[in-house]
Parts: sequence; structure tokens; C-alpha cells
Amino acid sequence: MRIISRIFILFFILFFAGCSLLPSEIKIAEQIMESNPDSALHLLQRLEPKQAMSNSNQALYGLLLFQALDKNKLPLKPDSLINFSIDYFQNKNDKSHLASCYFYKARMYMYSQHYDEATVLYLKALDNSQENKDFALLAKIYSDMGYICFVQRDFKEARQKYKLAVNYFNHLGKKVDANYKLLDIGRTYYAEKDYKTANKCFRKALIESTDSILKGSALQEIGINYFSSTKYDSAKFYLHKSMHFPFIGFDYAIRCYTLADLYYTTTEYDSVYVYAAMALKHPSNFYTQRECYRLLANTAYKKGDFKLMASYMTCFQSCTDSVRIIESQTKTSVLEGIHQTTQKAGKTKKYLIFLGWILPIIIIISLFTFFRLRIRNKGKEQELEQVEQQLSIKQTLLRESLIQKIEDAKSKQEFEHKKATFAQREIMDKELYNSCLHLNNWEVFEQLMNHTFNNLIATLKSNYPDITHKEITWCCLFLLHVPTPEV
Repeated sequence: MRIISRIFILFFILFFAGCSLLPSEIKIAEQIMESNPDSALHLLQRLEPKQAMSNSNQALYGLLLFQALDKNKLPLKPDSLINFSIDYFQNKNDKSHLASCYFYKARMYMYSQHYDEATVLYLKALDNSQENKDFALLAKIYSDMGYICFVQRDFKEARQKYKLAVNYFNHLGKKVDANYKLLDIGRTYYAEKDYKTANKCFRKALIESTDSILKGSALQEIGINYFSSTKYDSAKFYLHKSMHFPFIGFDYAIRCYTLADLYYTTTEYDSVYVYAAMALKHPSNFYTQRECYRLLANTAYKKGDFKLMASYMTCFQSCTDSVRIIESQTKTSVLEGIHQTTQKAGKTKKYLIFLGWILPIIIIISLFTFFRLRIRNKGKEQELEQVEQQLSIKQTLLRESLIQKIEDAKSKQEFEHKKATFAQREIMDKELYNSCLHLNNWEVFEQLMNHTFNNLIATLKSNYPDITHKEITWCCLFLLHVPTPEV
């Protein structure tokens, strides 16, 4: 009996001794996170979070793992870990840790380009970090939100967010990070075509920086700024100079793409192929990829290689679809307004519940009004869906009827077309498309294509002011499935 008791006690001692090692390893990982994030990640990955670990340690483990993954530029997953951490810290009302959890989950969505979901989480992180005055976290939150606003072309809002990030980084003495945000502020100015102010921001970052990666980024932005302001020689000088500096993220692809665009503008088409291909071989986003395929397609068109042009246009369309999905997401400024409204509504709701004990009639009236509005809104949503479906069907019918009109015209000329010479066929084809699409009358053609393709030409002109009539015509004929030789 004594032997059994001793074995039993020994077992428990060993069990609890093993358990006690886990918190110490998590604590060590937390201590070395800033100085040695790779070692912290290695230490955390050795642990099994669901085995012999308390809820508090598991919650901290999930947060630290995401932090370590982010610092090592690795995908943030699995989301089940950070979700557990959020639930735990929310229940404990631990706002400091909760803010960090929301931040890293927001970054997970931002990296996957789900900007609307990321923005909602960034706003929650801000709500929980303001009281703690965590300047480092606040700087990163505003920096990321500024990037999202920039992608969504809300440049004024992006600039405000970047300036807040600069203030927090300067308060922490992180001059390099502050200068990176200064570059971002400059980008918002040249996006608005204020090239002079943008150049001041870029040169200030270049002068004040001793970091080689930052210097390369500053040279890159100066070159892009000169290119946008049509100073091609200066642009070429600074862009080529930036190619010799180290880079992070999508920067190298951006440098190559801009050089390709520059060489296309100066009609040096061989160089366009070289730099556009280099850009596509390096990490890049859908915007850069789309513009590279546009340059390659246009260059192939200029050289008369229509088969290659069609291949590049297919890739261009694929990237355009991806960009359209991103651009359709709700803007940060709108989500901020909704978030603030939601916060006010939450306070109002609490106040109404308190008053409800005294004035139950108010609650009844409020609930009645709420359900009536909800029913009415559901009816409106259904009406909107029906209208959208009808518009989509109408758009498809317009396109198909136009294609059918061309096919009918071809069938009427089929006999004469076969007997005609090659030169006569070309004349007949031109007359056919002129009669069907009014190619020789730009105003009529533009009105017809806008009507058929939901303001396609108006959208292209708005988003790409430099686009030519030939490029627009080619896009429209491509969408009408006109064979490439006829185009």
C-alpha cells in the first residue's frame, strides 16, 4: 500500500513539474520577443497550447505566437488561437492584451486584402488601447489604417492616419519608422498630383535616414514622383539608383514596373518587356501585376504580336477582376462612422435599459419602431436585389444583341465576302463595324459602349486619364468577342 502511495505522489510531482515549465517558456518568449523574434517563435512552436496549459497561458500563447509570426513576416494562422485569446481577454476585461489581439487579427485580414473586416478590428483595437496609452501599438494601428485608406484612394484620410503614426513613432524615438511614414505621407500627395509637396517629404526622409532600405524606398518614391510629373530623365536616374538598394515587400516589383512604364512612355519597347517581366517575378500586389500585363499587352500590340497581346490581356483581365473585388469593399472612413455610431448606440441602449425600469412604455414603443423599421428595410433590400438582377439581365441582353447585330451583318455579306479579294474584305469589314458600332464617330461609339457595358469608357477615363482612344476601342472589341485579326 505504501509503495502504491509513493508511486502516486511521485506521478503527481512529475506531472506538475512538467506543467510548470510551460509558463516559464512563454514568459521567456515574451521577454525576448523584441530583441530576438525568431528565437521567440522557435520557442513557442515547440509548445503544444492545448496540452497541460491553463486558459490564461493558452490565451497569452496565442497572442505571442501571432506577434512572433508577424515579426518574422510569416502568415498569421491558425485564427482559432487568436480567437481563443480574444474571448479570454474580453471575459477578463484585460484591455491591454485584448487590443493587441485585435491588432494582429486585423493584420491577418489586411494581409489577405479583406480591408473592411480588418478596419473593424483596428477600430476595436483603438478602443482598447487609448486608455493604456500604448504608443507603439497606436503607431502601428494608425500606420496600417493609413495604408488601407491609401489603397481605397481616400488620400486625405490616409494622410491624417499617417501623421498620427509619425507623432507616435517620434514620441517613442523611432526615427526610422517615422521616416517610413513620411514616405507614405508623400505618396498621398503625389497621388493627388501635388508633386512639389510630395518631393519635399521624400527628400526629407532621404536626408534624415541612415538606413539603406529606407534610402532605397526614398529614391524609389522620388523616381516615381518625377515620372508622374513627366520629368523622365530624372525619374530614370533615381529609379535605376534605387535598384541598387535592398528592399522589403513589394518595393522591387514597383521599381521594375515603374521603369517599364517609363520605357513604354519613351517608346523603348524592348526595355518594357525586360522590366515588366522582372516585376512579375518578384512579390507584388494585384495593382502592380495588372499594370505590368497592361504594358506587356500594349507593347505586343505596338509590335504587331496579337497572339501574345491576347494572352497578356487575359492576365490583365484576371488581375482587374481581383482589383475590382478589393475596390468594392467598404471604405475605412465609412466603417469609422459606423463604428462611432455603434458606440453611441451602445451607450444609448444602456441608458434606455436603465430608464426602462421606470418607463416601460418607452421600451415597448422603441421595440415596436425597431421591428417596423427592420421589416421595412428587409423589403427595401429585396427590392434593391430585384432591381440589380434586372439591370444585370438588361446589360447582358444589350451586349448579346450588339454581338448578334454584328453576326447578322456578317451573314448578309457572307457570299460577297467569300468572292472578294483580301483588300476588298478589309474594306467590307471596316464598313461592317463602322455601321454596327460607329467606330468612325467617337461620340456615338462612346455613348453606345457606355450604354452597353455600364459606363465602361467613362470609368476607364476617370481611373486612367492617360488611356488612348485606341486602347479603349480595343477593350470594347475584346469584350464583344471580336476576333483578333478583325480587331
